[in-house]
Formats: sequence, structure tokens, C-alpha cells
Amino acid sequence: MGKNVIISEGNRPWWQLIVAAIHYTAMVYLLFLFFSTIKLSGKTNDLKGSLAIIQMFILLIPSALAFSVVRNFLFDLEQKKYKIEYGVGPLHVGKWKDLLDIEYVSVFKQPLAEGNFVYEANLWYKKNKHFNVYRSDTKYPAFEMGIQISKILKVRLLDATVPNKNNWVNLD
Repeated sequence: MGKNVIISEGNRPWWQLIVAAIHYTAMVYLLFLFFSTIKLSGKTNDLKGSLAIIQMFILLIPSALAFSVVRNFLFDLEQKKYKIEYGVGPLHVGKWKDLLDIEYVSVFKQPLAEGNFVYEANLWYKKNKHFNVYRSDTKYPAFEMGIQISKILKVRLLDATVPNKNNWVNLD
């Protein structure tokens, strides 16, 4: 294995890309509508209409991103750095951070409000400090991410997906 490693969530399902494309198309249309109808007359009705268009545009941004963003996890083991990169199509953003002396990786079930929960993969350092690198509504993607990161960093993996029944996973 090389010194630089990339773990990717992969591609979005086709139906999510279609939903994202509809949202982005609506956003472009709203921008066109805004710039073609904006009137800086100062009249209240004109301003309300323009603000309503911008408000709809802003409301579409989170849903468009939710259906199109893909996360990649990059590790530069030589420089002891990592980056969580967010990408939409050819555009990617992320910032390199120092990779601390990781002791182990854990995957656990995090309770949310109203009986819901998510699965998280966390990197643990200095005995009781950790940071989250991945979240999923289902167990499999979070667990797979934990396995991949454990192998890359050559550390142990703790399965904490069942409350009060934590188990160290044999990765061999």
C-alpha cells in the first residue's frame, strides 16, 4: 500500500443525480428570473417579489447538495495528514489537517431524537479524545469505512454498534 490513500463514497445512485439535477435547474431558473425581473425602484411589492425568488433559491441549496455531494477521505501517511473532501461533479473542496497519533477506530450507533439513530466512525487518540470522520443512516457504510480506515492506519477497530456489547474486530 502506498503512502497516499483515498477512500471514496463512490458515485451517487442515478435517481439522486436526477433529483439533484432538477434542483440545480430550478436554481439556475430562479437566478435568471431574479436578474430579469429585478426592479430597484424601492417599491415594497417589487422588493418582496425579488426577495421571494432569492428565498426560494436559498431553500433549494441544501437539498441540491444533499443529493449530489460525494465525500472522499484522503490520507497522506508520509506527511501525517488527512483531508475530508466534498465534491460535486468536478468541483472538490477540503482542507488538510494533522493526523494525530490514532489509537483505534470505533463504529457506534449514535441515538438521535425520537428514537432515530445514525452510525458513526470515529478516530480515537489520547485515550478518550476522538473526532468523527463518517456518518450514515445505516450500519454497513459506516462499518465499511471503519474497516478501511483501520487497515490504512494499521490500528484496531472497535465495534460499538450494539450498546454495552463492544467488540474488537479481527481484520485479518
